[in-house]
Amino acid sequence: MLFAPHPDDESLACSILLQQAVRAHAAIRVVYVTDGDDNPWPQRVLERRWRLNATDRRRWGRLRRTEALAALRVLGVNGSAVRFLALPDQKLTAMLMCDCQSALERLAAIIADWSPTDLVVPSISDTHPDHSALGVMLRLVLSESFSASSTTERMGVWTYTVHGRSPTFFDRAKAIRQSQPETAIKLRAIRCHKTQLKLSRKRFLGYAHRPERLLRLGADDKIIAEGSIVSISGLPHSLRVEVRLSPKTIRTSEPVLFVLGRNEGGALRCVTMRVPARSSSVEMVDPASLDRVAMAQYRGNAFIGQLTIPLSIFSSAHAIFVKLERRSWFFDEAGWLDVPPTPHGQVAELEHRATEAGLLAIH
Repeated sequence: MLFAPHPDDESLACSILLQQAVRAHAAIRVVYVTDGDDNPWPQRVLERRWRLNATDRRRWGRLRRTEALAALRVLGVNGSAVRFLALPDQKLTAMLMCDCQSALERLAAIIADWSPTDLVVPSISDTHPDHSALGVMLRLVLSESFSASSTTERMGVWTYTVHGRSPTFFDRAKAIRQSQPETAIKLRAIRCHKTQLKLSRKRFLGYAHRPERLLRLGADDKIIAEGSIVSISGLPHSLRVEVRLSPKTIRTSEPVLFVLGRNEGGALRCVTMRVPARSSSVEMVDPASLDRVAMAQYRGNAFIGQLTIPLSIFSSAHAIFVKLERRSWFFDEAGWLDVPPTPHGQVAELEHRATEAGLLAIH
């Protein structure tokens, strides 16, 4: 079962994988989470109109669905294997932070109904916000709706990256061998996405010769800080995030840190906080209600510093996801980081170590 954030991701990142699955006579399900309908610049160029309304976007989404089905036919995948969820394009991060429970339930039901032996999902390290947000959603689904033991026994979970050069992913992912005939078919599949080739032909066609890579998701995955996050240091009751912001890249807005987890009752809890230009207290804001829920502390300046974030609103039994948003055009500087839950028996030990050493660092 492959989850694709947009029509075209199946061709760019998983063409070889799908061809090999078809030849192995494997049952295949491809799930498109959005229709890629909020894609204004290619649409403006191709349709020669500047103003686009909801009707225009729906028409574009239908066209992109048609392209995806054509690409899958080239790869040997029947249209009956496809599901379109039509979640809001370019808004999966906002959905994740504010109102994703119904989406999580849909994703969980789709996985449970199909019961795949292998699940292929976007990496949380992908620099496209929709890709990384979907990766987080699916990790939440797997942790809540599928026990770790049963998932390990009957379902392999693999991640892929389309955008960015994340060392967290690329330093560990394994390349899939591809033959020249497979590469030629992949190129044909990519060419089916004519709407995307209009402005990005060279980049898109280049994916045909880029090796496809998969990284198996494991419970003991090491956390590697990326982008402007230099390190994350976890104490039982607080999180310390060290940031180093490059002055070279021009950004249009102030950096904002996202923190996502679950409270003691198991409900999703999300907060955002700005990274100020000087040492100060920082409001932790619920992005859905815009209420202040706690205060963090920042020590540093506009380029380097440390945020100390109280974790009283989060449960230590659940993973916490952290992302520093410094977006440039469509893409983030880096994706999300997954801070794993603390096993219950280790909390007292961590408190003792924290008292002696000051913090427990994760680099």
